[in-house]
Amino acid sequence: MKRNLFAMAAFVLFAFGTLSYADSQDEHPACNNRLIAGHYGFTLEGTKLVGPGPTGSQVGVAMTRFDGEGNLSQIDTVSIGGTTVADFTHTPANGKYTVNADCTGTFTLDFTDGRPTVTVNFVVVENGAEIDAVVTSAGGRQGILATRSIGKRRFYGR
Repeated sequence: MKRNLFAMAAFVLFAFGTLSYADSQDEHPACNNRLIAGHYGFTLEGTKLVGPGPTGSQVGVAMTRFDGEGNLSQIDTVSIGGTTVADFTHTPANGKYTVNADCTGTFTLDFTDGRPTVTVNFVVVENGAEIDAVVTSAGGRQGILATRSIGKRRFYGR
């Protein structure tokens, strides 16, 4: 009887330990490139301060696909000062990204339509469901854009 009681108690402790471990994995995911694999829809807002083309208030939307290996592609529509400077008909931009162990990261976008390469710093929140980002450089010029964007993971077919 004592042996069966001991075995049952050991099983219960093991089961609770396993559940606790699984729960902790959900609450504290590993911050790496795989954390943000998938499609994210971004809204963009800010101000283009200087540079070629129109300046002024900037708004836009983008769909970015992170592959989990450090590569990305993006299609977007952007308006600056009321002038459309990009729309969904252009060839998608490609780039690279890195997610650091502290869930901060950087990505670059190389556009095929004449826009300069953009560098973005970001933080991953909500266990990878959201990316909050800011443009830190456009074409090597610091401060050309004061842009804030928030990306939300999009799930297809569910």
